[in-house]
Amino acid sequence: MDPKVKTSFNYLNARLVGILRTKPGTQAKNAISAIQTAFDAGAGAVEITSNSDFWQEILSECVKRNLNIGVGSVKNEKTAGEAIGLGAKFLVSPGFFEDAIALANKHNTPILPGVFTAPNFQQAIDLKIADTKFFPANAKTHEELFKAIKEPFRDEFEELQTKGWEIIYFDPLNTQPETQSSVIKSPTQFYKLYLSARNKKPDSKVVIKLPDEKDGFERMKEFSKQMLSYGIRTYAVGGVNDKNMKEILTKYGAYGVCPGSGMFNGDAIFNGDFERVRVDVKRHVEAIKEIFGSKNVGV
Repeated sequence: MDPKVKTSFNYLNARLVGILRTKPGTQAKNAISAIQTAFDAGAGAVEITSNSDFWQEILSECVKRNLNIGVGSVKNEKTAGEAIGLGAKFLVSPGFFEDAIALANKHNTPILPGVFTAPNFQQAIDLKIADTKFFPANAKTHEELFKAIKEPFRDEFEELQTKGWEIIYFDPLNTQPETQSSVIKSPTQFYKLYLSARNKKPDSKVVIKLPDEKDGFERMKEFSKQMLSYGIRTYAVGGVNDKNMKEILTKYGAYGVCPGSGMFNGDAIFNGDFERVRVDVKRHVEAIKEIFGSKNVGV
C-alpha cells in the first residue's frame, strides 16, 4: 500500500469486531457473561453499543477484566468522552460525527466513523482517518436502508415519532413530490435531521431513500478501493455473517468485518444461553482464520 496521506489516527488491531446491542431488559450480568464467553471462544474485539441498557456498567466490568472492549453507536462528543473515560479501547459510530472523532483523536483512541456517501468519504480523507465503518454495507433497497438506520438510532426514531414526525422509506409508486419531504440518504444525514427536528413541530415527512449509486456490497467495493489508496481501511457492517465474510473480505475489499446478531443473539443473551453465544462466536472466529490463517488477524 502506498497511501497518499499519512493517517492521523490509530488503526484498530482486529479483523473481526463483534457488535453487541442488547435486547431491552437484558441484565448487565448477562451481557458481561456473553462478552467474556466471546473472548474465551477466540474473539479479539467486541463493541457494546451505547443504546444498550447498562452499557456503562458492562464496559467498566470488561475493562477491569482487561478485555479489548469498545463502545458502538457513538454519535456525539458526550458519549465519546464518557466511553473514553470509562476505559473503552476503541469507538465505533453509525455516522460521521466530527466532534466525537476529534475527541477520540485527542485521546489517541481508535475510532471507526460510519461512512455511506461520497461526502463522508471525502471527510475521512480530509481528516486523515485510519479506519471507517461502511454502514449499512448490505442495503440494496430503500426499506433495508430504513431498517438499518433505525437500529443504532432506535431512541431517536422513537423520540421523533412520539413528537408526531412520520418516518417512512421511499416508495417509487408514491407520487408525492420530494419537495414536501425531508429525504435522508445516510445515517449521518438522519442524525443531523434529528438534531434539528427534535425541538420543533413536524413540518414534513422524513423519507429514507437509498442513494442512486451502486447498492449493497458493490457500493462498498467501489468506495473501499478509493479509501485504501489513501491508507484508509474499511470495515463492513450490516448483513455480515460467517457465510459471507470471505466474499466481503476478498471480493469486496473490506479490511475487517463487524457481525452483530450472528455472533450475539439477543434472545440467547437475554435468557442466559451462553453456550449458544460460544458456538456462534466460534463459528465466526474459525471463518476468519480460514481466510487469513491464525496469525496477525486480530482474533
